Amino acid sequence: MKDIKYQAAPLWLTTEYLEPILRKYKKDEGLSITKLDINPATKRGDNYASVMTRISVDFTLSTKETEHGLYIVKTSHESDPFTAGIMSQYDVYNTEMLMYEKVLPKLTELLKEIGDTDKLFADTIYVDYKHSAIIFEDLAVLKFVTPDRLAGMDEAQTMLTLKKLGKMHATAAVLNEREPGFLTKLQRGIFNRQTSGFAPFFEGVIEACADFAGECASLGSYYKNKLLKLKSHVMEYGTRAFDPRPDDFLTLNHGDIWTNNVMLRYEYCDGIDERSATGRIIKDILLIDFQFSAWTSPALDLHYFFQTSLPLEFKLHREAELVKYYHGFLSETLRQLHYKGHIPSLHEFTVQVESHRFYAVATSLVCQALLINDKTDEADFNIVMGTGERSDAFRRLLYTNKRIQDNAIAFLPYFDRKGLLDVTK
Repeated sequence: MKDIKYQAAPLWLTTEYLEPILRKYKKDEGLSITKLDINPATKRGDNYASVMTRISVDFTLSTKETEHGLYIVKTSHESDPFTAGIMSQYDVYNTEMLMYEKVLPKLTELLKEIGDTDKLFADTIYVDYKHSAIIFEDLAVLKFVTPDRLAGMDEAQTMLTLKKLGKMHATAAVLNEREPGFLTKLQRGIFNRQTSGFAPFFEGVIEACADFAGECASLGSYYKNKLLKLKSHVMEYGTRAFDPRPDDFLTLNHGDIWTNNVMLRYEYCDGIDERSATGRIIKDILLIDFQFSAWTSPALDLHYFFQTSLPLEFKLHREAELVKYYHGFLSETLRQLHYKGHIPSLHEFTVQVESHRFYAVATSLVCQALLINDKTDEADFNIVMGTGERSDAFRRLLYTNKRIQDNAIAFLPYFDRKGLLDVTK
């Protein structure tokens, strides 16, 4: 089966296409491209929902000066009908283009209103609705790097991500208050009431988890049977988790906030600095990838981030601390922006997090298993989301990962004590 993540760059991505875009971006109508190199921008297993291409461009300006630019082009899986068919159900490309063209710049302006110069997002060079493409400046030029998705987040990375996420959620709530309906139309999260295109994946991985539980001495048939009963309900329960509750504080969620959807910038030191045992100190984080952004409780983003990206010890023992830290930035930014709605107290927000906890089940047992998969030879979207023997085998393979096994051993009893594995009407 074709590896869609490593397909050739789009045929339209040419010098003739890029030249007018760079002329506008550089404000130089005489700009001329002299060299263009195109290469894949992601490794196998790092990205399933889009094609990421790195372009290296040499160009000459009207002044005859020469410059070199590195850019990232994010495009749809236009040449793969299966992938395109599923992703179109979630409207991911239109969502992300709207986010980068209109929403994120407005959130940035809101922070500037209160004198907050914290940068949350990457700058956009061009949004192309015809080709479902977005062009960014390559953050690697600014010394940003992608974290190790297999290692996950450390404490400093986690705290900085929560700070940025709190500010994003606060500015989005204020933006929708000032422009009613602008963000509430974004309703195509990973679970939603419009489509269940990911059902084979979620149901299949729940079954794989059940098979593992049945063979695991510390879990056994009790959990296997519970999971097999839950399998056919996981999509509905996940969707209910996305449904707003009457008293919820609502905002625009990132929708896919995990290790690979942030970029990190470090400051390197001589090893003497007491803040660093590794010779580097994290200085900044940018949030990227907004294909599944949706209007709902911000508790969804927290559950997803915690379960997919944090060490097991953090998830088991430090959630309350992390929620409190996030809530501080959310509430303070709302107050500074004079948000007119109700700002939830920490207790109210903690109750809200608990009321949406089934999403932790789905992300812990299913999403995390895929996102930190270390056996990438079969990590093809068609196999991940498909049906059939190869898809079933791949999902079982996910539960041969020791970290995923340890996660299930720790969290299945936790979820069971909360009644989250029970099938209810």
